[in-house]
Amino acid sequence: MEFLSLEASDYESALRQARSEYGNAVRIHTRKDFTKASMLSKQKRCKITFYLVESKPPVSVVEEDPGRIEVFDADAYMQELLVSNDVPSSLHAEAKELLVADKGEHSRAEVEIALLQYLFDGVQFEEEISSRYAVFVGAAGVGKTTISIKTALHLRSQKAKRVALLSLDTNRVGSLGHIRQLSREFALPLFEASHEKALSELLPSLESFDHVLVDTCSFSAKYEEMKPIQDAMLALLGEKECSTYLVLSATFKESDLAAQLQIFSPLHIRASICTKLDETRGIGTLLGFTRKSNLPLLFLSDGQTIPDDLHIASASHLMKCLQGFSLDVTQFFPSA
Repeated sequence: MEFLSLEASDYESALRQARSEYGNAVRIHTRKDFTKASMLSKQKRCKITFYLVESKPPVSVVEEDPGRIEVFDADAYMQELLVSNDVPSSLHAEAKELLVADKGEHSRAEVEIALLQYLFDGVQFEEEISSRYAVFVGAAGVGKTTISIKTALHLRSQKAKRVALLSLDTNRVGSLGHIRQLSREFALPLFEASHEKALSELLPSLESFDHVLVDTCSFSAKYEEMKPIQDAMLALLGEKECSTYLVLSATFKESDLAAQLQIFSPLHIRASICTKLDETRGIGTLLGFTRKSNLPLLFLSDGQTIPDDLHIASASHLMKCLQGFSLDVTQFFPSA
């Protein structure tokens, strides 16, 4: 299969240009949105890679037993992929519209490419943590403490940053014991604050670090009781260089993800981090939420091993989690 490419000001213009040159035989392979900068201005651009579907010459009709003729059902195959990848039922009709909009018969590969475009269109990724204070929030059990350790080790080993941990979750003995144990094991400086005054006294010491990873109280039955105290401490950090990240489990249902976003949205979430990818059947719910919420993905975690099971979020890594595709889906969004 030969791939062609062209560049235009936006996706629609690029697609229109391709079809004006090659007609309806155009099938999109990949899309890349980027900014081209000059000395005087910046321009948004879009580059598409596509291939052409060969027109099939008429063939002579050979009478066969109708019972032996197998007709590929594109709609049924799309439904099978949607279910296999745990795409919320609320999105099924919209995904199938891609087949209706593009008239004519569809091959298995074309159905898969159409679904890939739908699932990843609008999914954004955060490149790195740039602020001094990175605050992790989320429900109990999603792995915030483990993520804070993994992130600290990533910043220290991959970015050569001076990092420290700050725990605001000091009222739960189990949680505090866990982060103390891990901080000792990996030689990470750990600071603890249970109220605003204690945190205020720690700030001068924290200023010497490039990044401080902040572990917070989990959303649980006691969250409302602790919320005013934690909000006061987060407000104090907010006066500094601070970003908040929502930690979500890949096992969450669509309603769980929406509820978590509603609970923590007042904290001005910068991006999300997805854990437990190894415990879910499909990532369709996660991709649907990411598109709808417009929240970039920062990290992906697929196991308990520290620090190996932490990955910078990318389309190429998420592609590996898809189920039922016959294409080598990793070629559509290369890592580089």
